[in-house]
Amino acid sequence: MLLNSVGGNLPELTIETHRMELHAGDRLLLCTDGLTGHLDDGELARRLSRDEQMESIARGIFEAAKRDGGEDNITAVVAAF
Repeated sequence: MLLNSVGGNLPELTIETHRMELHAGDRLLLCTDGLTGHLDDGELARRLSRDEQMESIARGIFEAAKRDGGEDNITAVVAAF
């Protein structure tokens, strides 16, 4: 279960939960909002489907976001199941 629990400067905390079933061969991208808006869903899907090591895919996503002007903190982690 993944939780989004960053509430900024608000005194209360809003937690989102999402459940999904993962299957053999699925890949999961965990990233910070610094990636948002720099690569569209289609580009992310293409990169995630490449026959490469997870580290290479994550590094490629990070580098592409930086080239597109990403200046905020960008973190990308790719997991394979």
